[in-house]
Amino acid sequence: MIEILLATYNGEKYLRQQFNSLLKQTYQDFRILVRDDGSTDNTIAIIEEYAKRYPEKIIFIQDNKKGGSAAKNFFHLISYASADYVMFCDQDDYWLPDKVEITYKNM
Repeated sequence: MIEILLATYNGEKYLRQQFNSLLKQTYQDFRILVRDDGSTDNTIAIIEEYAKRYPEKIIFIQDNKKGGSAAKNFFHLISYASADYVMFCDQDDYWLPDKVEITYKNM
């Protein structure tokens, strides 16, 4: 199992594309832990929509801790990770379909 850590903040412009690229991976033994750092746009609504549609894949962490930076947001996410392997994901990334598979094989 791989956990993909996705830190978000006001990422509504990119988030749907990122979620879609993650969900289309050729290697599917993963789940996404996503945590928002106080967005004021529609980021949270998008996360909730995807978490509801893909509950086996997307876990929305809502701990009400303010990070103040992407690094702190990722540090909060790490504390929730329990998989043997972890991958970090920025909200404005787009992952090619074999990214998880290639990375896993190399780990």
